[in-house]
Amino acid sequence: MLLRLNFNADVAPRLLFLKDIGIEDSRFGYIISHNPFILTESLENLQSRVNYLKSKKFSSETVASMVSRAPYLLNFSVKRLDNRLGFYQQQLNLSANNTRDIVARLPRLLCGSLEPVKENLKVLNSKYLRLRERHLFLEYLGKAQYDPTLPNYISLDRFVSLPDETFCTELALATLEDFYLFQKTL
Repeated sequence: MLLRLNFNADVAPRLLFLKDIGIEDSRFGYIISHNPFILTESLENLQSRVNYLKSKKFSSETVASMVSRAPYLLNFSVKRLDNRLGFYQQQLNLSANNTRDIVARLPRLLCGSLEPVKENLKVLNSKYLRLRERHLFLEYLGKAQYDPTLPNYISLDRFVSLPDETFCTELALATLEDFYLFQKTL
């Protein structure tokens, strides 16, 4: 892709665009090395995404800072950006100002997958004692494995949401009675 680009027709206009929105020259290398696809985005799309963020009351300086720290930000459509902002505002019950503050500090929230966020939110609304007991039980059985890249992975979603009986039979591979006996040792 990069070899087919013409510097004057493809690269220079995007660099000028980045400069126009307030990106410092010293950040160009970081942005392009982390997101070379920005060089293939149309200038109209890039501008509409910046305009959208400004319409949501992000200042020009904040938009430049967000793009500098999260280079993929301008690759997402206005609809996707709007959906992401709405997700955080609704799921965390935030005001528009608080949502802006969080996203301005952590712009990669708009770029990453929402699945880990959803999973973590489920865990945060669960009762601590219940999670602690389940984790200790799995640890006791040698089955507390929460890394999705390893075998015998236990998803946090299932760990949190399953009823005790299903948790025991499907995740711990034990009986409900075993779990109750274990709880008495705590």
